[in-house]
Amino acid sequence: RLYPPVGSAAERQRYKEEFGAELQRYRELCAHLDGVSQRLAQLGKQLDQVPEGSAQYQVCVCPFYSPEYQDKKQESKTLRNKLFHIKRMVSDYDKL
Repeated sequence: RLYPPVGSAAERQRYKEEFGAELQRYRELCAHLDGVSQRLAQLGKQLDQVPEGSAQYQVCVCPFYSPEYQDKKQESKTLRNKLFHIKRMVSDYDKL
C-alpha cells in the first residue's frame, strides 16, 4: 500500500501535506474538466442537429474521444480516490 495507516504524528503531518498538494492539482483538474464538459454539452446539442456520419458530425464527436480529455478524466478519478484514502487514514489516526 502506498498510504498505510498513519502510525505517528510526523507521518500524519506528511499525509496532510501530501493531501494539500494533491488537492490543489485535483481542483485544477476539476475546473478544467468542468469547462470541457460545458463545451461537450454544447457539442452534444450540435450533434442533435447534424446528420450522423457527416463531416460536421465527426468534428463535433472528436472532442468526446480526445486522449487528453480521457487522460485528465482518469487522472481526476485517480486523485479523488487517493485523496479519499489519505483523508480516511488521517481520520482513523485521529480517532485513536
